[in-house]
Amino acid sequence: MRLLKETDDLSSEDYLKGYLKDFEDQTEKNLHRRNYAWLLVYSALFTSLLAFFILIIGMIELESSTPERNYQKLVHQLHMQVLSEKEQQGLDWLEVENTLSKGVRLTISADVFRQVSLFQSASDQVNALHVPYLIKISELIKAIRVDEFTERNQRLVQQIEAHGFELFMTIRVEGHTDSLRLARGARFVNNVELSTFRAYAVKDLIQSHTKLPSYFFSISGYGSFRPLMLDSTSAKNRRVEIYLQPQVISQRANDV
Repeated sequence: MRLLKETDDLSSEDYLKGYLKDFEDQTEKNLHRRNYAWLLVYSALFTSLLAFFILIIGMIELESSTPERNYQKLVHQLHMQVLSEKEQQGLDWLEVENTLSKGVRLTISADVFRQVSLFQSASDQVNALHVPYLIKISELIKAIRVDEFTERNQRLVQQIEAHGFELFMTIRVEGHTDSLRLARGARFVNNVELSTFRAYAVKDLIQSHTKLPSYFFSISGYGSFRPLMLDSTSAKNRRVEIYLQPQVISQRANDV
């Protein structure tokens, strides 16, 4: 009876050891499968990311060869040149902004108009106190040699024109007013007309000091539709904005 009992105990012990070994083997296989599955996921993810970055690099290289990209480079060159000249002349009151689509914008700081606005109400005559500022802007435009800008950047210009475009420099003056209604019998019909005449007055002043031909200039008037201040009646809205813009037009438009 003792022998039979010992044999049964050994059989139970062997069975338990075998069960534990099978469990460990199965667990190891499961871990291996999970690691392998994760490795596949990781490899697939890495491959996808690599393909994505290659695609992005390709798009960047493609974009760099387009007329739009070359135009951005051209405006950037103009912007840096204006900033450099502004620093050399010490024009701290002049605000210079690269707008990309409209070129480089030149505006006189609103602080200059804290006491006296650029124009009197309902008038297109530039306030005499601000004429020196416009003369300084004219000198800056003259110093950067706008008329030679396309020649100095011939490589970019040729790359743009190779896609069927024509490029030339434009100095555009935009006029703005406050929202106060004009009195009956006023010289101008409305604020849009007034702002256009203001732009023309500034254009004439700049042209007379730069000696540039008329075809370099264009003007536009927006009335009170684009106020600078939240208070549309503020005198600070009576202003002009000057844009130096490499103008691009389709050569097909000239053929029509």
